Amino acid sequence: MKPKDLMPEDMLPKGLMPEEMTPEEIEEMREIMRMDNLKQSYISAISFDIDAPYDENYEPWILEPLVPAESITILDGLGGSGKSWFALNIAYSIGLGKDFLGMFPVRRSGTVLYLTAEEVPQMFLQRLKMIRNHYEANMNFAWISLLDKRLELSPYLCRRKKGEQIVTDMAKVLEWLIDEVKPVMIVLDSLINFFGLDENDSEDAMFFYDVLKNLMKKHETAFLLLHHQNKEGMRSQSEDVISFRGSGVLREQARSRIIYKHKKLDENVTGRKIILEKSNYYSKLKDEHKLSDGMYLLFNEGKHEYNEDFHDWAMSKEEEAKQKGKKKENKNNGKTTRADL
Repeated sequence: MKPKDLMPEDMLPKGLMPEEMTPEEIEEMREIMRMDNLKQSYISAISFDIDAPYDENYEPWILEPLVPAESITILDGLGGSGKSWFALNIAYSIGLGKDFLGMFPVRRSGTVLYLTAEEVPQMFLQRLKMIRNHYEANMNFAWISLLDKRLELSPYLCRRKKGEQIVTDMAKVLEWLIDEVKPVMIVLDSLINFFGLDENDSEDAMFFYDVLKNLMKKHETAFLLLHHQNKEGMRSQSEDVISFRGSGVLREQARSRIIYKHKKLDENVTGRKIILEKSNYYSKLKDEHKLSDGMYLLFNEGKHEYNEDFHDWAMSKEEEAKQKGKKKENKNNGKTTRADL
């Protein structure tokens, strides 16, 4: 390879020709220039107080107050509890630009790209047919099953090779898909299928999130990650636990976390409960609807619905169950309180 092929003349300092430099000298010069450009980019990004060249009309939400823009949101709960249905309802609301549950506004409508690594295309299509019983046609919903027989790659976005964390070809494929679809949000169903590293290792968790954050910065998109609850959560299904499977980095670095629960309320009645356990951005809607305490939803063949009477009844049944549990615990401990009398 000729020196001028390593560095074009217009990239060299004035008066210096490629023919006058060895390949090693050119490579050294390229690195100096790269670092200088890097330095200038960071210096130019410094702002003082509110004197900053950013859009004051920036919209921080995709779906307020559940899904912030250009951020990572985690939706977690027990396996098989209905998280995928809930994510699909969110995706269709965003794609169609219609309020979620009739109360939460879509601030940024656009295409949602849904990647499932748990269902073959035929089964996922059956889900969508049920969804379409409740929603109109939605060409802003794009999906791909990574269990499609035509696709050969593992869904993992990261792996270890000779002890080093690496970005996989699948991460490159994901960027191609983002370039093609230009989604406002990407759903990964589920996190464990895309992680490819040790989910309990904080450095691995940060490496994975860095891959996602680079895609978010470059393409101005967001991620919704479906995550299976841990064993403690499974044992404590009746309680509103905030336990989390895997490294705490996965929760801490996400800007929003929605806990999803499928709860038995009476002998023949179950409800779906969502809890906005974490939200780094302020929204008055979170407080108005007391989402930190939880909201009960009805589930009807693929669609979640809010009914105030059902919510109030479910919350009363939950409180009743808690009081019974306290009485039983006091009795087992050989204590008698006024609540037992």
